[in-house]
Amino acid sequence: MTVRLAVFDDAPAVAAVHVQTWQSAYRGLVPDAELDNLSVADRTAMWKRAIPRGGVWVAELDGTVVGFAAVGPSDEPDAAFKLYAIYVLPSASGRGLGFELALASLEGRQDVALWVFEENPRARRFYERLGFRADGPVKTETIGGAGLKEIRYRLGVAS
Repeated sequence: MTVRLAVFDDAPAVAAVHVQTWQSAYRGLVPDAELDNLSVADRTAMWKRAIPRGGVWVAELDGTVVGFAAVGPSDEPDAAFKLYAIYVLPSASGRGLGFELALASLEGRQDVALWVFEENPRARRFYERLGFRADGPVKTETIGGAGLKEIRYRLGVAS
C-alpha cells in the first residue's frame, strides 16, 4: 500500500474511483438515474483541474489507484480547511486505506470542516473515529431531484 500526493496523470484513475464509489456507497440514497449517469470523462476533467492545485492524495495497491482524498482551503466562513472527499473502492476497503488517506491529507491541518449525508452512518462513524464531531449546521443538497440532508462535522475545534 502506498499513499502519495496525486499528480496530473492520476486524474483518470481518481475519476474512476470517484464514480465507482459514488455508485456503490450512495445506491439507495441518491436516485439511481443520477448514479447511473455519472461520467468518468466528466470527473476526469474535474480532477485534471483540481489535482494541480494540490491537496489531493491517492492510495495505491500494487500500483493501482484504489482511493483518494481531497482537502483544501475551506469555503466555510468559520473553518480554515475542508475535507472535500475521501473515497476507497469497495474492493479495497477494510485495509486501512481510508485512515491512511485521512492521516496524509489532514497532517498539520487544524480546524477542518466536512459535510456528510445524515443517512450515511458508515461514513459518519469513520469521521468520528478520526476525531470529527458534528457541530450543529445542517443543510439539504438536492441531487437528481432528491433532497439529501447533510450534517457538518469539524475537527480541531470545540464542538
